[in-house]
Amino acid sequence: MSSSASFSARDVLEVVKDYLEPSPLIYWTDFLITIAVAYGALVFYVRAEMFSWQQIVGYFITGFALYRAVVFTHEIQHFRNGTFRTFRVVWNLLCGIPLMVPSFLYDDHKNHHVNHSYGTPDDSEYFPLGVKPVYWVLLFLAFSFLLPVLGLVRFMFLAPLRWLVPPLRNRIWQKGSSLSNMNPNYRRELPTPAEARDALWQEIGCFGVAWAAVVLLIVGVLPWTVLPKWYAVYYFWTALNQVRTLGAHRYRNAGAPMTYAGQLMDTNTFPGWPLLTELWAPLGMRYHALHHLVPSMPYHEMGKAHRRLMKELPPDSPYRGTICSNLLVAMLAVLRSARMTVPQ
Repeated sequence: MSSSASFSARDVLEVVKDYLEPSPLIYWTDFLITIAVAYGALVFYVRAEMFSWQQIVGYFITGFALYRAVVFTHEIQHFRNGTFRTFRVVWNLLCGIPLMVPSFLYDDHKNHHVNHSYGTPDDSEYFPLGVKPVYWVLLFLAFSFLLPVLGLVRFMFLAPLRWLVPPLRNRIWQKGSSLSNMNPNYRRELPTPAEARDALWQEIGCFGVAWAAVVLLIVGVLPWTVLPKWYAVYYFWTALNQVRTLGAHRYRNAGAPMTYAGQLMDTNTFPGWPLLTELWAPLGMRYHALHHLVPSMPYHEMGKAHRRLMKELPPDSPYRGTICSNLLVAMLAVLRSARMTVPQ
């Protein structure tokens, strides 16, 4: 394995190339159990007495399970073309559409893994918080309060406007059709015909679910007390994702294209506290540096691949420099870096 002076992603790939095959059984089993637990716990949480221990337990189980289920959209983006088609459809029907996060909103994730776009204005998932005034970090975290509402607005109102008002079609796609909310300068590329068709059925599904819920509330099938409870649990997992995102990178790239080694050194790995870390960084998110080196590696192989790399890498390997003891340390590093920035 090469040292830091000659580090390359190909070296890493050679060491872990036998960990690249996804297991359909693991994906299906994990997702179906997770979404079943999420909806079962949701019913338990909604029906429990306010502020009872049963409601509190149901709240956290629902929040963590919904979060894990949603993160499967990240895995979907890295499946080889033509594979896992049924899984993608089922995920949308059971998770993406009911939660207003259909997979087409994340189809632009590939830009986050391309050398010439990572960390630039073409990357929706990166903003140089580490070299911005600290209030940008606080705004990023506070934005999670709006996320439970933005999905409803997008599909209840903007979706029909995108269908029926041609002058708004491209603008809504470019500024309102990306799951990431990090980069305010980002403009999504216009869809290909195939992407537009794929997005349409998902938009229709979200539109239908959202307005069906409104009708059920109006006619009294669902009590209005469901709304604040739903907002609270939805906020939980979206806020958790905001916090995880803040710890995923160091956010010190001001906008220039970066090499793979540069991307690596801008990314964190959290190998410690595996059970706790899996709650806030599920499906291999804790091995984010490894993911950037080998984006096609399925989440269920990442732990084994990481341990092998740590055995075989030289002491001065840049990969070792991505190791971070915990999320709080990573977040404080971004905050300290931001505080050093002098506002212009």
